Amino acid sequence: MASTTTSDLNSGDPFDNASVAARLAELPSVADAQALTVTMEHGDFAGFQATPAHPDPQLGDALLLHGWPEFAACWEQTAAILLEHGMSVFAYDQRGYSPGARPESVDEYTMPHLVADLDEISRAVGLDRFHLVGHDWGGMVAWHFAANHPERLRTSTVVSTPHPIAHVKQVQADPDQYERMGYLRAIQDHPEGVARTLLRGDGQRLIDLYAGDVPDDMAASYVSRLSEPGAMDAVLKYYQAADGRARLSSTPVTVPTSFVWGSRDIAFPRGTAELTAKYVEGPYRFVPLEGASHWLPESHPGEIAREVLALAREHAGA
Repeated sequence: MASTTTSDLNSGDPFDNASVAARLAELPSVADAQALTVTMEHGDFAGFQATPAHPDPQLGDALLLHGWPEFAACWEQTAAILLEHGMSVFAYDQRGYSPGARPESVDEYTMPHLVADLDEISRAVGLDRFHLVGHDWGGMVAWHFAANHPERLRTSTVVSTPHPIAHVKQVQADPDQYERMGYLRAIQDHPEGVARTLLRGDGQRLIDLYAGDVPDDMAASYVSRLSEPGAMDAVLKYYQAADGRARLSSTPVTVPTSFVWGSRDIAFPRGTAELTAKYVEGPYRFVPLEGASHWLPESHPGEIAREVLALAREHAGA
Protein backbone atom coordinates (compact mmCIF):
# COMPACT_ATOMS: atom_id res chain seq x y z
CA MET A 1 0.00 0.00 0.00
CA ALA A 2 1.37 3.42 -0.96
CA SER A 3 0.72 6.69 0.81
CA THR A 4 1.91 10.27 0.50
CA THR A 5 2.66 12.82 3.19
CA THR A 6 4.08 16.33 3.16
CA SER A 7 7.74 16.31 4.08
CA ASP A 8 10.61 18.52 5.12
CA LEU A 9 13.37 15.92 4.91
CA ASN A 10 16.83 17.48 4.67
CA SER A 11 15.38 20.88 5.61
CA GLY A 12 18.01 23.61 5.62
CA ASP A 13 19.82 22.34 2.57
CA PRO A 14 19.31 24.96 -0.16
CA PHE A 15 18.58 22.30 -2.76
CA ASP A 16 16.57 19.71 -0.90
CA ASN A 17 12.94 19.09 -1.88
CA ALA A 18 11.49 21.32 0.85
CA SER A 19 13.65 24.26 -0.23
CA VAL A 20 12.85 23.75 -3.92
CA ALA A 21 9.13 23.54 -3.17
CA ALA A 22 9.29 26.70 -1.05
CA ARG A 23 10.93 28.67 -3.88
CA LEU A 24 8.45 27.36 -6.45
CA ALA A 25 5.54 28.27 -4.17
CA GLU A 26 6.68 31.90 -4.19
CA LEU A 27 6.37 32.19 -7.98
CA PRO A 28 3.26 34.07 -9.22
CA SER A 29 2.62 31.31 -11.76
CA VAL A 30 2.34 28.62 -9.04
CA ALA A 31 -0.82 27.84 -7.08
CA ASP A 32 0.73 25.30 -4.72
CA ALA A 33 4.06 23.54 -4.22
CA GLN A 34 5.12 21.14 -1.49
CA ALA A 35 7.71 18.57 -0.58
CA LEU A 36 6.27 15.12 0.00
CA THR A 37 7.24 11.60 0.90
CA VAL A 38 5.74 8.69 -1.00
CA THR A 39 5.71 5.63 1.26
CA MET A 40 5.90 2.33 -0.59
CA GLU A 41 6.31 -1.22 0.72
CA HIS A 42 10.00 -1.05 -0.17
CA GLY A 43 10.87 2.43 1.07
CA ASP A 44 10.07 6.12 1.49
CA PHE A 45 10.72 8.26 -1.58
CA ALA A 46 11.24 12.01 -1.15
CA GLY A 47 10.08 14.46 -3.81
CA PHE A 48 8.29 17.68 -4.63
CA GLN A 49 5.05 18.45 -6.47
CA ALA A 50 3.63 21.72 -7.78
CA THR A 51 0.51 22.91 -9.60
CA PRO A 52 0.24 26.03 -11.78
CA ALA A 53 -1.95 29.01 -10.96
CA HIS A 54 -3.42 28.81 -14.46
CA PRO A 55 -3.34 25.17 -15.60
CA ASP A 56 -3.54 24.42 -19.30
CA PRO A 57 -5.84 21.39 -19.60
CA GLN A 58 -4.16 20.38 -22.86
CA LEU A 59 -0.78 20.03 -21.19
CA GLY A 60 -1.50 17.93 -18.10
CA ASP A 61 1.29 16.70 -15.82
CA ALA A 62 5.04 16.20 -16.16
CA LEU A 63 7.08 13.74 -14.12
CA LEU A 64 10.77 14.66 -13.93
CA LEU A 65 13.30 11.90 -13.19
CA HIS A 66 16.90 12.73 -12.29
CA GLY A 67 20.14 10.86 -12.94
CA TRP A 68 23.57 10.34 -11.37
CA PRO A 69 24.99 12.08 -9.38
CA GLU A 70 22.07 14.49 -9.00
CA PHE A 71 18.76 14.74 -7.17
CA ALA A 72 15.22 15.86 -8.03
CA ALA A 73 16.40 19.41 -7.27
CA CYS A 74 18.21 19.47 -10.63
CA TRP A 75 14.80 20.10 -12.24
CA GLU A 76 13.91 23.27 -10.31
CA GLN A 77 14.37 25.71 -13.20
CA THR A 78 12.76 23.37 -15.75
CA ALA A 79 9.81 22.91 -13.39
CA ALA A 80 9.42 26.68 -12.97
CA ILE A 81 9.13 27.14 -16.73
CA LEU A 82 6.66 24.28 -17.16
CA LEU A 83 4.53 25.69 -14.35
CA GLU A 84 4.58 29.13 -15.92
CA HIS A 85 3.04 27.61 -19.05
CA GLY A 86 0.35 25.71 -17.14
CA MET A 87 1.85 22.24 -16.70
CA SER A 88 1.85 20.54 -13.30
CA VAL A 89 5.09 18.91 -12.17
CA PHE A 90 6.25 16.11 -9.89
CA ALA A 91 9.83 14.96 -9.24
CA TYR A 92 11.26 12.45 -6.79
CA ASP A 93 14.64 11.23 -5.58
CA GLN A 94 15.15 7.71 -6.90
CA ARG A 95 16.06 4.71 -4.77
CA GLY A 96 19.51 5.12 -3.28
CA TYR A 97 19.10 8.90 -3.33
CA SER A 98 16.06 8.99 -1.04
CA PRO A 99 17.36 8.34 2.51
CA GLY A 100 14.36 6.12 3.23
CA ALA A 101 14.86 3.91 0.16
CA ARG A 102 18.41 2.56 0.19
CA PRO A 103 18.28 -1.22 -0.14
CA GLU A 104 21.58 -3.01 0.50
CA SER A 105 21.51 -5.62 -2.27
CA VAL A 106 22.87 -4.70 -5.71
CA ASP A 107 20.06 -6.79 -7.20
CA GLU A 108 17.59 -4.24 -5.83
CA TYR A 109 18.94 -1.64 -8.29
CA THR A 110 18.26 -3.49 -11.54
CA MET A 111 16.13 -1.83 -14.19
CA PRO A 112 12.90 -3.75 -13.40
CA HIS A 113 12.98 -2.28 -9.88
CA LEU A 114 13.60 1.26 -11.15
CA VAL A 115 10.78 1.00 -13.67
CA ALA A 116 8.45 -0.47 -11.04
CA ASP A 117 9.29 2.46 -8.75
CA LEU A 118 8.26 4.91 -11.45
CA ASP A 119 5.05 3.03 -12.18
CA GLU A 120 4.00 2.72 -8.53
CA ILE A 121 5.11 6.16 -7.32
CA SER A 122 3.43 7.98 -10.20
CA ARG A 123 0.16 6.20 -9.41
CA ALA A 124 0.54 6.99 -5.71
CA VAL A 125 0.68 10.74 -6.42
CA GLY A 126 -2.34 10.59 -8.71
CA LEU A 127 -0.71 10.55 -12.14
CA ASP A 128 -2.51 8.27 -14.58
CA ARG A 129 -1.00 9.44 -17.89
CA PHE A 130 1.78 11.99 -17.92
CA HIS A 131 4.69 13.51 -19.80
CA LEU A 132 7.90 11.79 -18.71
CA VAL A 133 11.18 13.71 -18.65
CA GLY A 134 14.32 11.78 -17.69
CA HIS A 135 18.02 12.64 -17.55
CA ASP A 136 21.02 10.29 -17.35
CA TRP A 137 19.84 7.24 -15.33
CA GLY A 138 16.42 8.87 -15.28
CA GLY A 139 16.64 8.85 -19.07
CA MET A 140 17.55 5.17 -19.10
CA VAL A 141 14.52 4.44 -16.94
CA ALA A 142 12.42 6.57 -19.30
CA TRP A 143 13.41 4.48 -22.33
CA HIS A 144 12.48 1.24 -20.58
CA PHE A 145 9.29 2.68 -19.12
CA ALA A 146 8.14 3.96 -22.52
CA ALA A 147 8.76 0.56 -24.08
CA ASN A 148 6.97 -1.40 -21.36
CA HIS A 149 4.24 1.01 -20.21
CA PRO A 150 3.30 3.14 -23.24
CA GLU A 151 -0.30 3.39 -22.02
CA ARG A 152 0.92 5.45 -19.05
CA LEU A 153 2.64 8.14 -21.13
CA ARG A 154 1.48 11.04 -23.23
CA THR A 155 5.03 11.90 -24.34
CA SER A 156 8.61 11.12 -23.34
CA THR A 157 11.53 13.56 -23.38
CA VAL A 158 14.87 11.87 -22.77
CA VAL A 159 17.80 14.11 -21.88
CA SER A 160 21.43 13.09 -22.61
CA THR A 161 20.88 9.29 -22.50
CA PRO A 162 20.68 7.43 -25.84
CA HIS A 163 18.45 4.44 -26.38
CA PRO A 164 19.94 1.46 -24.47
CA ILE A 165 20.24 -0.76 -27.54
CA ALA A 166 21.97 2.01 -29.50
CA HIS A 167 24.36 2.44 -26.59
CA VAL A 168 25.22 -1.27 -26.33
CA LYS A 169 25.81 -1.53 -30.07
CA GLN A 170 28.08 1.52 -30.09
CA VAL A 171 30.08 0.25 -27.12
CA GLN A 172 30.79 -2.84 -29.20
CA ALA A 173 31.47 -1.03 -32.48
CA ASP A 174 32.93 2.37 -31.58
CA PRO A 175 36.25 2.57 -29.67
CA ASP A 176 35.40 6.12 -28.55
CA GLN A 177 32.14 5.02 -26.95
CA TYR A 178 33.89 2.05 -25.34
CA GLU A 179 36.57 4.29 -23.81
CA ARG A 180 33.98 6.72 -22.49
CA MET A 181 32.46 3.86 -20.48
CA GLY A 182 35.69 3.34 -18.56
CA TYR A 183 34.11 4.89 -15.46
CA LEU A 184 31.34 2.28 -15.52
CA ARG A 185 33.85 -0.57 -15.61
CA ALA A 186 35.81 1.05 -12.78
CA ILE A 187 32.68 1.26 -10.63
CA GLN A 188 31.79 -2.35 -11.34
CA ASP A 189 35.32 -3.53 -10.49
CA HIS A 190 36.04 -1.30 -7.46
CA PRO A 191 32.87 0.42 -6.20
CA GLU A 192 34.21 1.14 -2.71
CA GLY A 193 37.38 2.71 -4.08
CA VAL A 194 35.43 4.87 -6.54
CA ALA A 195 33.13 6.05 -3.74
CA ARG A 196 36.10 7.04 -1.58
CA THR A 197 37.81 8.82 -4.46
CA LEU A 198 34.74 10.83 -5.44
CA LEU A 199 34.14 12.06 -1.89
CA ARG A 200 37.75 12.66 -0.85
CA GLY A 201 38.73 16.26 -0.16
CA ASP A 202 35.18 17.55 0.31
CA GLY A 203 34.07 15.83 -2.88
CA GLN A 204 36.43 17.68 -5.20
CA ARG A 205 36.55 14.84 -7.76
CA LEU A 206 32.77 14.78 -7.83
CA ILE A 207 32.62 18.55 -8.28
CA ASP A 208 35.17 18.28 -11.09
CA LEU A 209 32.78 15.96 -12.95
CA TYR A 210 30.28 18.81 -13.25
CA ALA A 211 32.98 20.90 -14.99
CA GLY A 212 31.37 24.18 -13.98
CA ASP A 213 28.07 23.37 -15.70
CA VAL A 214 26.34 22.83 -12.35
CA PRO A 215 26.22 26.00 -10.18
CA ASP A 216 28.69 25.88 -7.30
CA ASP A 217 26.05 26.00 -4.56
CA MET A 218 24.05 23.21 -6.19
CA ALA A 219 27.16 21.07 -6.70
CA ALA A 220 28.04 21.58 -3.02
CA SER A 221 24.53 20.48 -2.09
CA TYR A 222 24.86 17.30 -4.17
CA VAL A 223 28.19 16.53 -2.51
CA SER A 224 26.74 17.11 0.96
CA ARG A 225 23.82 14.78 0.38
CA LEU A 226 25.92 12.09 -1.31
CA SER A 227 28.31 12.23 1.64
CA GLU A 228 25.59 11.01 4.00
CA PRO A 229 26.40 7.55 5.40
CA GLY A 230 25.65 4.93 2.75
CA ALA A 231 24.45 7.35 0.08
CA MET A 232 27.31 7.14 -2.44
CA ASP A 233 27.60 3.38 -1.97
CA ALA A 234 23.88 3.08 -2.74
CA VAL A 235 23.81 5.22 -5.89
CA LEU A 236 26.85 3.45 -7.36
CA LYS A 237 24.85 0.20 -7.20
CA TYR A 238 23.02 1.37 -10.34
CA TYR A 239 26.26 0.73 -12.24
CA GLN A 240 27.04 -2.49 -10.42
CA ALA A 241 23.58 -3.80 -11.36
CA ALA A 242 24.10 -2.89 -15.04
CA ASP A 243 26.03 -6.11 -15.71
CA GLY A 244 23.43 -8.27 -17.38
CA ARG A 245 21.35 -8.99 -14.29
CA ALA A 246 17.55 -8.85 -14.44
CA ARG A 247 16.38 -7.02 -17.55
CA LEU A 248 13.06 -5.92 -18.95
CA SER A 249 11.86 -7.26 -22.27
CA SER A 250 12.75 -4.91 -25.09
CA THR A 251 9.85 -3.67 -27.20
CA PRO A 252 9.69 -0.81 -29.70
CA VAL A 253 9.21 2.71 -28.37
CA THR A 254 5.96 4.02 -29.85
CA VAL A 255 5.38 6.94 -27.46
CA PRO A 256 5.99 10.41 -29.01
CA THR A 257 9.60 11.04 -28.04
CA SER A 258 12.22 13.79 -28.07
CA PHE A 259 15.87 13.11 -27.37
CA VAL A 260 17.79 16.18 -26.16
CA TRP A 261 21.58 15.79 -26.28
CA GLY A 262 24.57 18.08 -25.78
CA SER A 263 27.44 17.95 -28.27
CA ARG A 264 30.00 18.13 -25.41
CA ASP A 265 28.48 15.17 -23.56
CA ILE A 266 31.27 13.36 -21.71
CA ALA A 267 29.57 9.97 -21.83
CA PHE A 268 27.77 9.72 -25.17
CA PRO A 269 29.27 10.80 -28.53
CA ARG A 270 27.25 11.95 -31.53
CA GLY A 271 27.29 8.56 -33.25
CA THR A 272 25.50 6.93 -30.34
CA ALA A 273 23.06 9.81 -30.06
CA GLU A 274 22.19 9.67 -33.76
CA LEU A 275 21.80 5.87 -33.77
CA THR A 276 18.99 6.24 -31.21
CA ALA A 277 16.51 7.14 -33.98
CA LYS A 278 16.68 3.54 -35.26
CA TYR A 279 14.99 2.26 -32.10
CA VAL A 280 12.00 4.59 -31.90
CA GLU A 281 8.97 3.68 -34.01
CA GLY A 282 6.67 6.46 -32.80
CA PRO A 283 6.93 10.19 -33.59
CA TYR A 284 10.53 11.16 -32.84
CA ARG A 285 12.69 14.24 -32.77
CA PHE A 286 16.44 14.50 -32.10
CA VAL A 287 17.39 17.84 -30.51
CA PRO A 288 21.16 18.38 -30.43
CA LEU A 289 22.36 21.34 -28.36
CA GLU A 290 25.66 22.45 -29.82
CA GLY A 291 28.29 23.28 -27.23
CA ALA A 292 26.21 21.89 -24.35
CA SER A 293 27.49 19.35 -21.84
CA HIS A 294 25.97 16.30 -20.16
CA TRP A 295 24.51 18.38 -17.30
CA LEU A 296 21.57 19.78 -19.21
CA PRO A 297 18.94 20.04 -16.42
CA GLU A 298 21.18 22.52 -14.60
CA SER A 299 22.73 24.28 -17.60
CA HIS A 300 19.93 24.28 -20.21
CA PRO A 301 16.56 24.13 -18.41
CA GLY A 302 14.94 26.49 -20.90
CA GLU A 303 15.75 24.30 -23.88
CA ILE A 304 14.47 21.21 -22.10
CA ALA A 305 11.24 22.90 -21.02
CA ARG A 306 10.59 24.26 -24.50
CA GLU A 307 10.96 20.79 -25.97
CA VAL A 308 8.67 19.22 -23.37
CA LEU A 309 6.01 21.87 -24.03
CA ALA A 310 6.34 21.63 -27.82
CA LEU A 311 6.01 17.84 -27.79
CA ALA A 312 3.04 18.04 -25.39
CA ARG A 313 1.21 20.52 -27.60
CA GLU A 314 1.89 18.58 -30.77
CA HIS A 315 0.33 15.47 -29.23
CA ALA A 316 -2.28 17.09 -27.00
CA GLY A 317 -5.06 14.93 -28.39
CA ALA A 318 -3.18 11.63 -28.05
